[in-house]
Amino acid sequence: MKRKLSFDYFLLLITGLLVVIGLVAIFSASAPYSYIGKESSYAYLKNQLKWLVIGIFFLFFAAKFNYHWYQKLDRIIILLVLFFLCVVYLPGVGRQIRGTYRWIDLKSFHFQPSEFAKIGLIIYLSSSLVRKKDKLNSFINGFLPFFIIISFIFLLVVMEPDLSSAMIIAIVGFAVLYAGGVKVSHMFYTILLAAIPLYFSIFGVGYRKGRITAFLHPERYPQGIGFQLIHSKISLGVGGLWGLGPGKGREKLFYLPTPHTDSIFAVIGEELGFVGTSLIVVLFFLMAVRGLKIVRKAPDDLGKLLALGLTFLICFQAVINMGVATVIFPTTGATLPFISYGGSSLIVCLTAVGILLNISRKPQGFPSVAGDAP
Repeated sequence: MKRKLSFDYFLLLITGLLVVIGLVAIFSASAPYSYIGKESSYAYLKNQLKWLVIGIFFLFFAAKFNYHWYQKLDRIIILLVLFFLCVVYLPGVGRQIRGTYRWIDLKSFHFQPSEFAKIGLIIYLSSSLVRKKDKLNSFINGFLPFFIIISFIFLLVVMEPDLSSAMIIAIVGFAVLYAGGVKVSHMFYTILLAAIPLYFSIFGVGYRKGRITAFLHPERYPQGIGFQLIHSKISLGVGGLWGLGPGKGREKLFYLPTPHTDSIFAVIGEELGFVGTSLIVVLFFLMAVRGLKIVRKAPDDLGKLLALGLTFLICFQAVINMGVATVIFPTTGATLPFISYGGSSLIVCLTAVGILLNISRKPQGFPSVAGDAP
């Protein structure tokens, strides 16, 4: 049967607007760093455009790839995720930056496996939950295998170390398990047990404990651990209603750490004001609405779980990033989807949108997985 191109074009439009806002914000936020470090104000923008081209390819490939085939590929996908998360520690392959092992260096480009682990885990859990739907009430045969996979990925990412990404992966994973019908009691008691080692992994590590302290009392450490939070609030406050204007922000001039990645929402707030930040919030809200509509209209359980997991991943990470910028949450390393600088995050988010577009096709556009090629 020939597939009909009945994508959710409104979702594609929302994605396009977020990407364009991101390109403008990245150029504005990174220009000072880019000029000093790379002797060109356009260096970071050029890199992001390169990743965008690759991301667009993955978006359209995912939009045309029959998502039912993930049920046949899910085990391969999760094994690749685990493999790449281990490879980051290999000398000559893993790339160490500021004492962390989060990247794989392939000379011409490098990528962050933990970003791909997010979408890989969603695909694996969604496919496995559909396949094992008759065993979900069982702790041994239903919940435990999923918990082991999530825990293994969580530990590998924490060891990099990257607790914020590990937490996002775990929360998204449990959200998919809940939506898939796993017993709530199994998840609840497991979370209670996991709370003890999680507490020590946060408060037993100096810089992580410092982030909590800075969040509670940033004014006590204006030149130390509270520096980023204080200047993030200054950026948003100075921007007012309309902002200082594109490119005219001052906090990005070596006050805000990593203004083109973690702090980019604060830069946008200073330059485009409350109006600009509100536009971003509205766009992510609309993305959540479109994603939930795709969940509701998906023709099968696999489509529903995939759509729910991917929508939750994008919007939850956006909430975390914006919450840090507005000092609602402690500092994390979560990027703002589609907007923050970073190739791995951009490619994963665009791929997620591609899968959502695939699921959004009209029911007659879905061939069965049994006899159709991808």
